[in-house]
Amino acid sequence: MSTSTGLRRRPALLLAGAGVGAVATLVGTASPAAAADGVVVSLEPTEVAIAALPIENFGGDVGGYYSGMGMSVSEATALSDFVPVPVQFTGTITVELPDGLDASTATADLVFDDNEDGIPEATYSSRFASANPKYLVSTPSSDAVEVTLPADDPFVGDVGTLSIGGLTSSLGPAFGDVYDTIDYEIEFDTATPPAPQTVHPVLTATSQIPCGLSSWDSCPLPTPATPGSTVTLVLTEDSILRELGLTDLSGVQVALAQLDEDGFESGPVSELTVDVTGPQASFAVPADAEPGSYGLYVLQETPTGGFSTVFAELTVEAPAAAPVAAPAPPAAPQLNPGLRSNTGVHLPEVEAEAGTGPMLAAGAGLLLVAGAGAAVVRGRRRPVVEGSPCGV
Repeated sequence: MSTSTGLRRRPALLLAGAGVGAVATLVGTASPAAAADGVVVSLEPTEVAIAALPIENFGGDVGGYYSGMGMSVSEATALSDFVPVPVQFTGTITVELPDGLDASTATADLVFDDNEDGIPEATYSSRFASANPKYLVSTPSSDAVEVTLPADDPFVGDVGTLSIGGLTSSLGPAFGDVYDTIDYEIEFDTATPPAPQTVHPVLTATSQIPCGLSSWDSCPLPTPATPGSTVTLVLTEDSILRELGLTDLSGVQVALAQLDEDGFESGPVSELTVDVTGPQASFAVPADAEPGSYGLYVLQETPTGGFSTVFAELTVEAPAAAPVAAPAPPAAPQLNPGLRSNTGVHLPEVEAEAGTGPMLAAGAGLLLVAGAGAAVVRGRRRPVVEGSPCGV
């Protein structure tokens, strides 16, 4: 993928981080596995997009480019938000590229669009023929591009955009996705004599897990988390991020931002407290996090001053409801030795010898007497079979 979008038009496409415009549209919804505590996320992207960030246009501080704690790229950045690099007419400016990018075949364009209407007042380019009065002298090498700036033009303003294009990757195959143009805002100072200027853009490496950055399929992390649960990040031994010089997760920053149904941030980017131990870093999902999809941003500075940003979609689910206790089984009916009644009426126990108690055998029925009340229970007996053991 190649991009030559200027800073003033859409800075998110410089891909200094996995921001709203650049990456969040890649995510969607899915049916993840059951939520769990202790979710482990391996930082193993399959492809990484690299670009050069004109750090001087942000006061030399990458925090000036990122909103919040450096995780989300602002889409509303205006030209006035940038700090132009001071240069002089007929002077030179050298763009020294960071490790990971190659400028051997780079080109240079200088565009003056003072009123920002998209119609330049003047365009100078190294791609023009050398006889063209708007030809821009450019000397590329593998690690730098030196540009000789034109003389003062009374028909243009003092602010222009210098675009260095045709950049390529000098890293492994997984880093072949290059945003091949870097745009510098420069401002000409006519009060001082020509002087050389040198700028040092920083490398940004952006990736997405678990699917690749170029995938447009929905790819949330397979295991959702619950509010208050722990998520552990692991820089594995085979991670391609190690090609950036990363050996552990020291200094890593982590943030969450809730996403809407279209995959765009619907809330603020909140930085989280991270506990780092070598190649592992853990953080807790906020206890008050509402169920839904969240953009997970993992930002880390590389040893050469660049930045790695890994994006993932983390699903947060409410904890499973506690199982409802089964109702207690009904109490066993009370046994009534001696014909004790559950109604509270207690009948005298049957005497061992017939005729000595208040229970009298009376033909085919029994007359039961208890207290002041009486109940008559009548039953039938089968006739005694003559000759049976019960015969008389």
